[in-house]
Amino acid sequence: MENLFKNISRETLSKITIVFCILGDVLIFYYIWIDAFPRIFKQVFVEVMKSPGLDKSMIPVNFYNELFQLSKQALIIMFVGVLIVHGVNYIFFLKKKEFARKYIKIQTCLGGLLLFLFGFSSLLKGWLYPLCALTGAIMFLAFIGLNQYNTKTLAPKA
Repeated sequence: MENLFKNISRETLSKITIVFCILGDVLIFYYIWIDAFPRIFKQVFVEVMKSPGLDKSMIPVNFYNELFQLSKQALIIMFVGVLIVHGVNYIFFLKKKEFARKYIKIQTCLGGLLLFLFGFSSLLKGWLYPLCALTGAIMFLAFIGLNQYNTKTLAPKA
């Protein structure tokens, strides 16, 4: 494993790490937007509608659609917020700031492992899951690579 990272400069590793972190963000957002959010929203709405104290005649006809659209707008705002925070950290990471390096190390470690496990658990269910597993594995490899470099000298550890 060490030989792999000796042939890669820190700048190249940083760029590869950022590319796969962005890909991980996009894959997670895509999964939430296409699958998780609509499914969970519908389940919660159905359970609320089963409430015995709820008078269903007082609920407007398009209430579900309007509430769903409002919730999607809130989700978009959340996505933009996450992208801004991550974008700022990616920029500072390229500028070799230590706090951004620590943030990226946590993101590549935890995000890589969880994305890999998420993708691996449903590997045969479609194109998204193998791509998540591959991206997660590469993110975790980037985490290992980031640990190969000293922060002060920017050179590989001896």
